[in-house]
Amino acid sequence: MGASQSKSDYIVATDAKTAVFVPRTNIVWYEDLVDLLPRHFPNIDPKSIVVQTDELDICRGRDVDIPPDLWEEISPQIQNIKVVSRPTQRLKKAPRLMTLYLETRNEEIITVSLPCSASVTELTDIIQDSAGIPSDKQFLVYNHQLLDSNFLLSEYNIYNGATISLWDSDPLLGLKPVVYVFSPLPTDALIRLSLSKAWSFSVIYPDAPITDSEFGQSITWNVKTNEDHTLTDMRTGTRVSYLFWETKTNPGLPPSPPASPQISPHTVRPFDPLCPQVTNDNSVVLHASKAAVYLDKALHALGLHIEARTSFITFWLPFILKHNYVAVNFLPQASYDKAAPLDVKPKPDIVIRVFMLFKRVCEDELDEWEGALSRASEDTEFWKDIVGADTKGMKDEKLFRVLEWGGMEVNY
Repeated sequence: MGASQSKSDYIVATDAKTAVFVPRTNIVWYEDLVDLLPRHFPNIDPKSIVVQTDELDICRGRDVDIPPDLWEEISPQIQNIKVVSRPTQRLKKAPRLMTLYLETRNEEIITVSLPCSASVTELTDIIQDSAGIPSDKQFLVYNHQLLDSNFLLSEYNIYNGATISLWDSDPLLGLKPVVYVFSPLPTDALIRLSLSKAWSFSVIYPDAPITDSEFGQSITWNVKTNEDHTLTDMRTGTRVSYLFWETKTNPGLPPSPPASPQISPHTVRPFDPLCPQVTNDNSVVLHASKAAVYLDKALHALGLHIEARTSFITFWLPFILKHNYVAVNFLPQASYDKAAPLDVKPKPDIVIRVFMLFKRVCEDELDEWEGALSRASEDTEFWKDIVGADTKGMKDEKLFRVLEWGGMEVNY
């Protein structure tokens, strides 16, 4: 059989009884191959595995052993391998090394070399030794995911030549969500806020006990609404304008393939704090100097009163002005509710939750944001439909109303 470059993404591995497809991307190196084969051929001792081929012209139809050091050269030329057990033939080889590039917040590149089988923890240890950043202060992001130290780099599909973002602070903080509660008459209310496991509370005011469960953290405020629209926290006696909370993100699990069947277009996609999406399709791109005026119009369209709009803009404007251009997206409320459910008793007549995502857009990338740039000139009323905000009801002082705003800067 003539040798030729395979067009298949798979190699077929066989023994006397079994044949199985093996993705080429999973067996680039011989060590990966012999680690993977025992899953499909459990009756063969992993320490005795030998792989053979008869597909090269030089084989002349014979099954010929493929030495470990020739696997990278030979494997692209073949489509089938035979798996046999021969304890005395397996050769031991030093771990294969890979090179990774770490890009810091200041766009500095740090180059590291480590085994292909390394874990995230091994990488953070190397960074600590080479760059002096303590491992507990490192936040590693690859393919829009915060890496968890409990997993292997390969489980995140990180291989030789990959570039990983390295931050010395959490790049995905949920900052200053605040909750206003308005009632026509003084009312005792319970406000329970829960978080998905992707988030943990970092700041709470007024203070409230944190409850941990298998589903994530939660807190409950017991408040009394006052005629001047302030709140009295019954646990601490503190009188406040609103309830305040912030979060930090918890590193994510390795990516998994999409579920089947596919989600229908009408299904609400839960907001994932570990993988926030700010794209040309769901955002507007603004010059930072125009952001304040745009946000005031958008927030007004979403039902925020003057004090809420002022607090929102004065909090976020310093973050925005660090950049020349930013992309801004307001999450659909139903999507945000999946990540941070808010339960209020008695049940409010109106609830509006406004959560903004934004990220820097480099000037040389503006061509990739044509839709978002164009959308910025449209009337901001379109955000009302995207968020799902009942702004008319929010203005009715005869109703029991809850309003929340918050946001997140996506720093990668």
